[in-house]
Amino acid sequence: MNAYHKTMEKFWLGVAILSLVFAVYKMGQLGLSESLTYFLFPAIAGSLFYARYFIRKRAERESNNDQDQ
Repeated sequence: MNAYHKTMEKFWLGVAILSLVFAVYKMGQLGLSESLTYFLFPAIAGSLFYARYFIRKRAERESNNDQDQ
């Protein structure tokens, strides 16, 4: 299960980076005021990456505590 969580972390990090690059590209084409909604996607993907990362780290910490006892 840990491999699944790491894979999903990498997926969301990749989506965040690619969508940020696309948002910056659209900002260059359209200007900042017309491209603000494109910056919503990297924010959501980055939040999902952070949530996955935080949950995985907490589960690893709890798993290590269970093994130590």
